[in-house]
Amino acid sequence: MSLELEQSIDTPHVFLEEGLVRMEGRLMPENIRLFIKPVEDWINEYLENPADFTKIDLEFSYLNSCSTKKICDLLKQFDQKFQVGFNMKIFWTYEEGDETVLEIGDDLKSMIKIPFEFKMKEIQVKERKRLRVKNKITGKTGEISLKYWETIKRNGHEKDFELLEAVNY
Repeated sequence: MSLELEQSIDTPHVFLEEGLVRMEGRLMPENIRLFIKPVEDWINEYLENPADFTKIDLEFSYLNSCSTKKICDLLKQFDQKFQVGFNMKIFWTYEEGDETVLEIGDDLKSMIKIPFEFKMKEIQVKERKRLRVKNKITGKTGEISLKYWETIKRNGHEKDFELLEAVNY
């Protein structure tokens, strides 16, 4: 019995099989209940007869508050089994310098009894690209990150800007 959900821009890659629960990516779906339902169903069935050891491997680059609550609820389900003798461990991976995700993990750790191990993922500093843009509406110019430009395009607002030049750092 296994379940795999592909990663999207707002949801993590999910891989669930006997002895392994793995989620990696951003967790901020428009409807957390809809996204998490198959995961909850799988976990409910799995916890009826879990493996001798279950590794819970969580690596989020971002979680919104609704998603954090759902992850907490899922971990509490595992915690109930752990407290009656099933062997489990949670690995919480966060990117170097990401205090927000580290803090969420620390908060979750304080609510359950399952052993919790933090793993810091070192990030390589890439060449940072910034763009000089001119706002066609206001006439103002400024620098924005490439990531912010991608958000502008995704939201359909690139027509409101004129790209002036790319700046590398």
